[in-house]
Order: sequence, then C-alpha cells, then structure tokens
Amino acid sequence: MKKTITLLAGILVCTGLFAQVNSSQSYTKNLLKAVNNKVTMSGEEVLSHLMVNPNPTTSLNTKLASANEVVIGTTTYDLQSNAAVQNRIVHHDDGTISAGWTTSQELTQQWSDRGTGYNFFDGTNWGGNPTARLESSRGGWPSIIVMGSGKEASITHNTDNSYINMTHRPAVGTGTWTEQIISSIDDSTGLYRDLTWNRTAVGGLNKETLHMVGIANASDTVNVVYGIPNALLYYRSQDEGVTWDIQDMQLPTLDSANFNRFSGDSYSLTAEGETVVLAYFNDWGDSFIIKSIDNGTNWTKTIFLDFPVDKYKTDSGFDLDNNDTTDHVYTTDGYGTVILDDNGQAHVFYGVMKNADDDLSDGGSSWFPSTNWIAYWNESYGADYSDSTLKDTIGYVDAAGIVTPRGIWWSDIMNDHIVAQAPDLNGDGIVGGVDSTGGYALYYASRASMPNAGISANGEIYLSFSGYTETADNGSQVYRHLYITKSSDGGSTWKTPVDVTPNVSWIGMKECVFGSMVPTVDDKIRIVFQMDNEPGLIVRGDEDLVDFNDIVYIEIDTVGLFGTSVSVNDIKNTTQFTVYPNPANDYTSIAISLDKTEKVILTIVDLLGKEISKEEKVLFSGKTTERLDVSNFQNGVYFINLQVGNKITTQKLVITK
Repeated sequence: MKKTITLLAGILVCTGLFAQVNSSQSYTKNLLKAVNNKVTMSGEEVLSHLMVNPNPTTSLNTKLASANEVVIGTTTYDLQSNAAVQNRIVHHDDGTISAGWTTSQELTQQWSDRGTGYNFFDGTNWGGNPTARLESSRGGWPSIIVMGSGKEASITHNTDNSYINMTHRPAVGTGTWTEQIISSIDDSTGLYRDLTWNRTAVGGLNKETLHMVGIANASDTVNVVYGIPNALLYYRSQDEGVTWDIQDMQLPTLDSANFNRFSGDSYSLTAEGETVVLAYFNDWGDSFIIKSIDNGTNWTKTIFLDFPVDKYKTDSGFDLDNNDTTDHVYTTDGYGTVILDDNGQAHVFYGVMKNADDDLSDGGSSWFPSTNWIAYWNESYGADYSDSTLKDTIGYVDAAGIVTPRGIWWSDIMNDHIVAQAPDLNGDGIVGGVDSTGGYALYYASRASMPNAGISANGEIYLSFSGYTETADNGSQVYRHLYITKSSDGGSTWKTPVDVTPNVSWIGMKECVFGSMVPTVDDKIRIVFQMDNEPGLIVRGDEDLVDFNDIVYIEIDTVGLFGTSVSVNDIKNTTQFTVYPNPANDYTSIAISLDKTEKVILTIVDLLGKEISKEEKVLFSGKTTERLDVSNFQNGVYFINLQVGNKITTQKLVITK
C-alpha cells in the first residue's frame, strides 16, 4: 500500500496500457453498476422467504449429455462457496477418485440435512448418488483430503454446534466414518471456537501434516479475536489430525494494523511437501499470498495486488486525487485459486472486478457486473508496487443520465497479466446477452470467474473457469459454462478458452458453476462442478425456487483440446435433423437423415427437463419424416433430443397457440 486517502495524486493517461489486454471491454468504458448487497452465508440462516418447488421430480430426468460426463450426486442447497472454491476432488495414484460437495436432499429452505455429499470412483464406476450426508449433524463447505497413510477426510464447519469438524476413515473409499472436533476451546467462553469456511490442505514430507485456515465468527464487538472482527486463523496438525500443535494462530501481518476484517471464502490454500501457501483475494484492500517453506512454522507475505488505500472503510470516500469526487477501482471479485509447481513456486488466478463507493451514506458499495477478466500472477513477477496514481478519468454516466468525472485505478501488474475472459461469441465486440441491462444471475462475480487450476508434469498450466456464455439463455438470463485455457510457457501466453460444458442435448442451457479441478493434470483434466437448468442460485442472490442441482464429474482429454476451434462437445456425425414448422401450433414434422440404418431414440423434454415423451425405433438410411401432434402441448419452449448410438443432437421447438 502506498497512501492514505488524504494524499493528493496526479492523473496519468497511459496511451499504450492495454497492449497486454485482448479484451472486448475497456477499463474506461461506462458499465452497468449494481449495489453490492452480497450476504456471506454460513448456512446457519433460515431463508423463510423462499418457496418450495411445486414439481421437485423434474431433476430426476437429467441424463448424461456426453461420454465424459457423470452425475455423481445432487443437492438442493446450491451455494457451494461464497467466493473461492475449495479442494473438492482427489485423484489417487491408483486411478480411483474421491469427490465431495455440500449437499441437501430437502425441498425446504431449512436444509436441516445439510452436510458433505461424498462419492467414490473405484477405477471402473462411481458409487450410487448419495442421499445422506457423512456427518451426524448439520454442516457444510467440505475440504476433501487424503493423507499419507491412506486416511481420507472431509473437513467442514458444523452449523449445529459452531465448530470445525473432521469426518474421516482409515482407508480411501472404504470403511466407517468417524467424527472429531478440530476447533480449540475458547478460554473466554469455555465453548469451542466458532470457526467457519475452512480450507484444508495436506503437506509434510510424508503427507502427514494438515494445514487449515478458517474465519473466527464475530461481529464488530462480540467474539473478536486478536482485535479484528472475522480474524483469519491458522491450525496445524503433524499427525494426520489426531492432535493439533498450532491452533488459533494469527499469521504474521494478518492483523488489525493492516486489515479491517476478512471475508469468508475469499481465500485458497495449497501445500506440497514442506511448502504451504495461502492466497487471499480482497475487494477493498491488499490481495496477497503468505507462504511457509518450513511446514507452517515461519511465514512470508507477498502482495500481488497492492490496493491504493490503507484499510479503506466503506463510505469514507475513495478519492485518490482528492478532488471531492469519488473514484472507481479494479480489484478482485473474491473468487481465486493458488497452486504450486514442482519448484514450490505459487501460481495465482483471480476474477477481476470494478468497484465503486459513490454513495457515502448507504453503508455499502457498488460493483460492475459486466466486468469480464481473469488475472494471473506468479512469484517470479515479484510483489506489486503499483502507486496510487489514477490511470484515467472518464465521464461516468449514472442511472439518471448525469455525467460525473470519475477517476479509474488499476494495478499495473494485474493489467499486464489478464489471461482469460468470457468470449464474444456473436462477434459484435461486446460480451453481453439478454440480461445485460439487469436481471442477470447473481454470483457477485466477474463474467469470467471461479478459477481453478492444475499443472502437468511438463509444466503446462491449465486454468478452468465459469464464464458468461452470451448465446445461451433461457429468455431472461444468460447461462455460465465451464471453459479451459492453458499456457505452455510459464504463463506468458494463453490459449483461446475452450467451452467444455457437456450441453449438447440442451443447446447450452445448463448453468455450470463452482468447478473444483484436480491440481495435477496428466492426459486428463478432471473437474467436479455444480450444474442445473436455471441461471443463478437458490440460497442467495436470485433466490430461485428450491430444486435439485446435479453434481457432475467431467473428464477432458488434454490431447487435441486446443488443436481446433470446435468445442469438445460438438457432435461430428452425418445425422441431419430438422423440425418444421417451428414455432408450431397443432403439429410439427421431424425430418431425420441417416447414412445407414440405425436405432434412434427420440425424446421430448420441457424447459425444466421434465420428459414429455420418449420413443425408440429403427430408421432406415436416407430421409425419414415423422409427424408429431403437439395440439395438447402447452405454450412454451421444448427440446427434441435425437440419440443415434452415443451421439445426441438437439433441436428447440417453440409452441405458440
């Protein structure tokens, strides 16, 4: 940090600043602004304002969309994280896989059965979709870990009892789960330390060390630890969690002299051998890594985004040039990840967000939903030393049409390393869809966000993220898909991101978020993520109707992934399939052309995924026309799925009467 808000800074116009940013948007563009009403959820809240979905069975019709996708579980509690995504998947040396997520099977807003959903791949098959949590009482936010002895565990925060809980068993994939409490006893209350939003990583030379961080729940005056509300505390065990030799440790400089408070889930933790790294993704303060190379005993902090104001407080006036007009700032959106390479060097990715605090009486701030970047940093770049000088000034046009000069600030090191964005699919120079002026799905995130990453044995860096997909929408909101890009030169250049979402049978109408990626990439990229039919969330933001979301495992071949501009999910066959008339009233015709005699399956589903009809038949080579009576169909959008072998082609059918 370089200054406080009382210092004067000049305005610097940098004409060549965007040379490194291949983007469809400009830092100085007037963007839609939204009030930041994000509520960080622990899961203790009861959302009494939500409705129960009157048709809860529709999610059961979810089918495999491609050979590389498997639904391994479901949940009605769909907030998998408030920001950065935890390690939720472990690929074992023998080819088996452990995966976890926050689950609930209740169609009520209490979600009293919430806890860890867990599934195991035995090398051939995944287990059946779990219907119950691992724990005996309510919890969530699992970190899935495996230790040197083969012991595996899910570490969660327990909302029934307000502590961190470890549910474990002695062998991967088999055995009885046992629970134990990790939180220390708070001497002032005699109760367990109220911790939430853990991140846990396995390290040590024999993979016996557990490193854990969590937030100490506190208001501004109650349960304050080390003089800072929501302190970020560190725990360590060197015997696979049996005992904890460090508890409630405040890591160096993460104190009230440097920070006002810490936000739940805005951090990522990783470890390898004696090296452990915590990355923190701030919105109105410094973003940094803090690293230990001696298994958690000593720590060194490096700032990768140096926020221009020390300990900024909302409504105090973000005015860098001291001209009595508030300025705008590019910072992180809180979603980020950190991984370690074979040399123990940290690689960091985060979503970029433009923020503002123009109203100094509302107790809050604003964000710009159309911000659309992911930035990258590694330790070879060194610390960020951007000064507090404004980078540009724009005439910002507010909702009332009033033009006000606003200064813009961004970090030079961030700007030089923008590596990905949600794509401009229709080529109009703008990444925006039907919800660009409002009504968008609320994740309080950049349009390219939720990054996760992995590294291959030859040093190639792979990045996955959830990206706004402007051409896929349900008529009112745009869907997010999973994208992957990679760098083969240590992060200097990056491939054009590829959409790897399994969405062939839905014409892209699937919401894919909260991806957790195996950090070691071989010939496969392995990700577990959440997918459903509706953009946005039930628990927060959109507050959609309570319904089931799928937890999906996807496996992507690295060979050939970037060798073509065609999505890995594009179907390449000789089947031709048309529907006419469309829109239809009483009937429509389905014309199918095959190059050989084949058995086909023709399925019609509604917008929620409910199966309306299904027919199997053998069609001869050449063109066949089937007449479909739709006189009893309700007005709306339907999908006709034609399956030939393991290939699925979809056409949208609109009924208007």
